[in-house]
Amino acid sequence: MRKTHKRRQVALLLADIVLLYAALLLALIIRRGEFPSIWSMQEHLRYFTVIFVGWILVFYTIGMYRLELPFDNLDFVKRLGIGALIAGLASAAYFYILPDTSIEPKTVLLIFIILYSAIFLGWRYAYSRTRRHGRQRIGVGFIGFGPDSRNMARELKLRPALGYDARFAYEENQGVTDPELPVIHAAPMIRLFVEDSDANLLVISGDRELDAELCRELYGLLDRRVRFIRLPDFYELILRRVPVGSINETWFLENIDLKAKVPYEAVKRVTDIFLAILVFIVTSWLWPLVALGIKLESRGPVFFSQKRLGRFDRPFTMVKFRTMRVEGNDQSPTGLGDSRITGLGRFIRATRIDELPQILNIIRGEMSFVGPRPERPELATELERAIPYYRQRHLVKPGITGWDQVSGEYHSPSIEDTNKKLQYDLYYLKNMSLYLDISIFFKTIVTVVQREGR
Repeated sequence: MRKTHKRRQVALLLADIVLLYAALLLALIIRRGEFPSIWSMQEHLRYFTVIFVGWILVFYTIGMYRLELPFDNLDFVKRLGIGALIAGLASAAYFYILPDTSIEPKTVLLIFIILYSAIFLGWRYAYSRTRRHGRQRIGVGFIGFGPDSRNMARELKLRPALGYDARFAYEENQGVTDPELPVIHAAPMIRLFVEDSDANLLVISGDRELDAELCRELYGLLDRRVRFIRLPDFYELILRRVPVGSINETWFLENIDLKAKVPYEAVKRVTDIFLAILVFIVTSWLWPLVALGIKLESRGPVFFSQKRLGRFDRPFTMVKFRTMRVEGNDQSPTGLGDSRITGLGRFIRATRIDELPQILNIIRGEMSFVGPRPERPELATELERAIPYYRQRHLVKPGITGWDQVSGEYHSPSIEDTNKKLQYDLYYLKNMSLYLDISIFFKTIVTVVQREGR
């Protein structure tokens, strides 16, 4: 299943690359009124290939390769417009930096931007409509219908662009029903529902032990080319987080291998130090201005420091620019629309400027740029009692930004929201890589630009 998901994304990418070059060729034909010469094509390809890399990166950052997002609604058109504008301006800047080129790109670039945007819109719209209504849709049956399976069925309904439809569920407990999905309670009925609903993917609850009768029924479906997947794997594939309620200790033993991550962590550490020094140099002019604004707006220190838990439960002192009033502050966790946050504090939170002093924590090796957010020791102790496997998030170094922060959701300090944050943290723990870190980096930029910082 994961390979199928990746293949679709790669297919989208390859099609986009082909269309980039096709749009360039059409732009040259329109500009000159004739087919370009071989020399002209070679020269344009030499410069525009560099630009195309930038276009792909921009489109990746704004979610054009996220299969759960539809490509046929107004939000997609808006994202395409923003992406084309950013990529177009970056392309123009590229030619401005390299003025001594053997081509005259201004008109060609403008025609290309218009052409490619129109072609991209049409092609992605056609793809999305095919995924919504075509014969390629995958019917899903759930074997075991607990809370995580119910949530998964709801998510599939909310994400029709993915091409999955929940068709039925099997649950031994006679009292389990669902208003939107047929729930059967007898194992021999599974084959009938598979045939009638054309379900070709069965998702087996992660904590479920298959009894002999159920195992025979599922085994008997192999002749129908039905595929099987465990709920944690399907959940992770679709939602890109790990369902805490459907895993156990064995999941960690099978999926977490810190020894294999040693080379990645070494490269990441060198990268962290280099970027931290670079960020400090580039933003050094901003620090005194922020400090002055904080002192003028409210009484108290410029910096806010607090004990947090790092990797392997080691405590450290995290440093940030102060964004909250000192008077009447009980140091409780911050909530949405918290009245303790100052006017300047709200701005520097949204733009993540308040996080800048944490580069000192990075240089000291206590934090990384990317990783789960560090938690206060006393709060972490409470959460460990309430949420299974919460402590395992400390197997990785905490970060300034992370997979949870770029999820697009606001998570309060509540148990329910912390449980969801842990799902994202465990996904990162399992899949951490330079590729994922780069993805989080670009998504963080989008989050900051949209002022969705928390």
